[in-house]
Amino acid sequence: MNNKTYLTVGTLFFGIAVLAIGIIHFVTLNFPTGLLPVPALPGRLALVYLSGAAMIVAAILIITKKYACYGAAISGVVWLIFFLALHLPKLIMTIDSPDDWTPTFEVLLFFCGSLLLAAIADPAKDAKFKLTRVATYLFAVVLFVFFVLHFKYIHFIVMLIPSWLPLKYFWGNLVTAAFLASSVSLFIGVKVRLAAPLLALMFLTWVFILHLPRVIDDVHSEPEWTSMFVALAASGVALLIAASQTQRAK
Repeated sequence: MNNKTYLTVGTLFFGIAVLAIGIIHFVTLNFPTGLLPVPALPGRLALVYLSGAAMIVAAILIITKKYACYGAAISGVVWLIFFLALHLPKLIMTIDSPDDWTPTFEVLLFFCGSLLLAAIADPAKDAKFKLTRVATYLFAVVLFVFFVLHFKYIHFIVMLIPSWLPLKYFWGNLVTAAFLASSVSLFIGVKVRLAAPLLALMFLTWVFILHLPRVIDDVHSEPEWTSMFVALAASGVALLIAASQTQRAK
């Protein structure tokens, strides 16, 4: 695929994911329980509406493209607030809990996508390069954390693989290795235009062979819906990185 296709598809995937997370707020009248475990607070329901509305508005602006920079800014602020005010303090207090590591870096993943979209929309080449670089390094950190979690908890990961798929440990270890290889590629800037699209394809494959069947089996499970759209967002972010690399190459 060329630069324009990476950008178009990546933006669409990421925008749909943010839109879906926003809609989940209103459907459940709650924050997504795994992704955004917001504790009981005064006016919590109002915060649910505010967060969901901000995500929906941001996603619509992103998908319609004309005001994508504003959508990226809104989305980036929302996800950064959740990362700094909710997840990071909680992670520091429960550093040994994998249940806290995963959503913390999933939220950072959404921030990376927002930052990439803001960078792509910025007409200033120097600012664009710096923002893209920061987003790429942060996404590399996300991938490395995912590698560590998959390596450490490979037995649990294997249990998530569909029953019809043979050689479960092979696939589990392959995905783990893919996270490490992709993280290293983004950190050192080597073969990024190969690694990023392959990573996007891997996440997209999960959407259809892992997450979608689980959603169909339990359509009322919010965590299953949320996990599916997190995977779609990750695919979109990887494509946006591919698009940013081809832009820099020109």
